[in-house]
Amino acid sequence: MPSLHITKIHITLQIKVPHELLERHLPSSAEVVGEALTEQVITAVKKHKLSYFPALEFLEKQGDLEQDLLDATETISWFACKFAREEVNKKLRAFFSELSFQSVKCTTYAMPGVRANQINAWHELVEHYTPNTVKLDVVASLLKKEQHLKGIENWSRQLFRRNLEGSFDEFEVIQAVIL
Repeated sequence: MPSLHITKIHITLQIKVPHELLERHLPSSAEVVGEALTEQVITAVKKHKLSYFPALEFLEKQGDLEQDLLDATETISWFACKFAREEVNKKLRAFFSELSFQSVKCTTYAMPGVRANQINAWHELVEHYTPNTVKLDVVASLLKKEQHLKGIENWSRQLFRRNLEGSFDEFEVIQAVIL
C-alpha cells in the first residue's frame, strides 16, 4: 500500500473587500476614512518635513491622527480581515486537508509605496489608507500519494483564483511556493 505524503504550499493573497459589503455592515465608509486619513497624513508629513509617507503607527505615536479616525480604521480593518479569512476558509477548505492562516493584515497599516512627487500621489494614498484591502499568508496542506507534485504551485494559484475571484472587488495571488 503506497504511503501518503503531505505537501504544504505557502500562498500569499491580496484582496479588496467589496464596497457594498462594508457599507452594509459598518457605520463608517471605508473610502471616507481613507480620504480623511490621507488628509491627516499629508498634513503631518508637511508639519514634520518628512520626505516620505510613513506607516500609520508612526503618526499615531506622534499624535498626528485623530483617535476617532483611528478607531474607525481599526473597526473597518477588523471586519475586512475577518471577512477575508472566513471567505478563504469557506471556499477552499474542501480542497485541502488543512488551511492555516499565518497572517491576515489590513494593508492600511503598512508603509505606503507612494512618494510625494509621484503623479496621482493623492489617489494612491487614498487607495492605500482605505482599510478595505487585506493581505493573507496561508499554508495549505495536501495529502497525496506522490511526494513531489509537478505544477502544484500553478494548480494552487488557479484553484484560489477560480474559487475566490467572485468574492472580492480585487483579487491577486502574489505567490505560491511549496514548503
